[in-house]
Amino acid sequence: MATETPPRKWYWEKTDPSHSSSSGDLSKLFKNENIKQPGVFSVGAPSAEATVLAREVIQNSWDAAIELREGLEDAPPFEMRFSFGSARAERKRQLISRLGLDELAERLDGSDDGELGLRSPHCLERLSADDALPYLLIEETGTTGMYGPWSGDRSKMYLALNTVSFNVKRAGTGGSFGYGKSGLIRGSAVRTVVAYTCFRERNDDTGVTRRLLGMVYWGQHHRGEGSYRGFARFGDAKGPDIVVPFQNDDADEIADGLGIAVRDPDSPEQLGTTFLLIDPTVRPPDLVKAIERSWWPALESGADFHAVVTTAEGRELCPRPRKDDVLATYLDAYEVATAPPDNRRSDRKQVVLKSIGSFPRPGVLGLVADPAGWSYPEQTESAGNELIEHRSLVALVRKPRMVVEYYEAGRTAPYVRGVFVADDGVDEALLATEPKGHDAWQTTAAESDDIPPSATQCAKQIIARIKTAVSAFRQELKPDRHRHDDYVLPAFDRAMRRLLGGSARPRPEPEPRPIAIHPDCKLTQVTADSLRVSGSVSFSLTDHAPDDEADVTVSIRFVFVEDDRTGDDAEIEVDAPAGFRPVGGFNGFVGRLERGVEARFRFETEPYRNDWTGEFRAHAELVKGANVEQ
Repeated sequence: MATETPPRKWYWEKTDPSHSSSSGDLSKLFKNENIKQPGVFSVGAPSAEATVLAREVIQNSWDAAIELREGLEDAPPFEMRFSFGSARAERKRQLISRLGLDELAERLDGSDDGELGLRSPHCLERLSADDALPYLLIEETGTTGMYGPWSGDRSKMYLALNTVSFNVKRAGTGGSFGYGKSGLIRGSAVRTVVAYTCFRERNDDTGVTRRLLGMVYWGQHHRGEGSYRGFARFGDAKGPDIVVPFQNDDADEIADGLGIAVRDPDSPEQLGTTFLLIDPTVRPPDLVKAIERSWWPALESGADFHAVVTTAEGRELCPRPRKDDVLATYLDAYEVATAPPDNRRSDRKQVVLKSIGSFPRPGVLGLVADPAGWSYPEQTESAGNELIEHRSLVALVRKPRMVVEYYEAGRTAPYVRGVFVADDGVDEALLATEPKGHDAWQTTAAESDDIPPSATQCAKQIIARIKTAVSAFRQELKPDRHRHDDYVLPAFDRAMRRLLGGSARPRPEPEPRPIAIHPDCKLTQVTADSLRVSGSVSFSLTDHAPDDEADVTVSIRFVFVEDDRTGDDAEIEVDAPAGFRPVGGFNGFVGRLERGVEARFRFETEPYRNDWTGEFRAHAELVKGANVEQ
């Protein structure tokens, strides 16, 4: 008697030239993304996987929590619980069988892990071994769940798990375009995710309150004569090519078999979604640190925002940003920004930004310093013996209360730290400027980006004013100088040199300049209390150059002058002509000059206070020869 073949668990999507499609390896959406860890944040930085998981997954859940609060009085507090687990013996065999992990392992036979997007080593290589099968449960409470009928683009589950670049989120939310799934995908070494969601019944989806769907996100590959996109679904098969989520009691039964706690749609505390990630790529301490660095404004703002990480041994690790010495300073700056102004302390300052175009209240900046400590750091090496490039960093924060980025606002001591809290009135404009990782406010946009000009202008003005305020605060922190050599009496010095040195010696003739420098600067008032310098500077070979062509290095700077001494450099953007590439510091460039041909550089400084004095400086030097400065 023939043995009946058990029904398969995973259904793979074939490549169909008659339909548009993409590869299932959606983790490439964040491949080579620059996870920013500037200045002191480079020390003990969490992994990129932990950072993306903490930012993207929590952001999507927090958006759903905000929506629930708007539609439900006495909504339960929002909580994210990350529970690491380790399945052994019978529990491991059950998980393998019920989720069809043996099917996935068989699918891998003879395939290239790297091509499919899997991180090796991974659990599918050792299912038959005695070691444990690791997993991660991510449970959200106090959210709407992923509601919506499984039709068109109306299902939140469909948008969260099966699409990219569908922007149907409400205004004022943090995420967009479905990129939150990249955090989930990168969080699993075998790119396997199961979602079980519970929501209130809706008129457009009557009779349904729970759904469960599993997804595999691998790269495009071939199996025999067939070509497959890399997507596979774990769900209710309605036909050879139709797989929908399990619903209601079926979803509950599958969830329970996978070790996922069953939810009750009649209890507001149980609305929400649970994700199961197989073979997590992140470690509990790393995840805690990533949550602290990205979400401390929400954790500490009293917004009923909670997060808990539980190890496989059952130990709870709660994010405590106040216990982190660096983050504690940002919490102080947050208090400065959000509390009534009190600028009597020299190491604290609140700056309220004035209106920008149609935005009357852009936001408030809180700045803090520690002149006896980290503002003038002595320690320049991390525990790993790597140099720390100290910076003045400002945390940019808007409505969802996630740190968009720690923006670099200065490179020299004294260093300050700050928090800019954007007003709700500019939230949508700033959101429009953010890239898919929501980790910057872009101040320029290409025509294809479809970003409103008012949004980029708003972001540009906010960033410029932050930098101006930081520079002003740093100047106020610098101690007054009363040393003897600060006082220069030129006439007295000349008289004493003549008296002590006899007759004046003739000045030597200056050496002929091989490179001519022609600056053209313009001073523009930006606001009532700030200025900007812009213009161009051209370089060309003179008749004293030894050859008709020469390789040269040039630098373009605008420096502030303090008590007749050179101070800090202003932030300056330089647009170099074709043939010149950046090199070194101080906006240095290297390229080739031809006699009779000018190389023109255009520049523009960031706004600076109108009571500061500055000097434009351009320098040029033959790669092997004399130099000239103006």
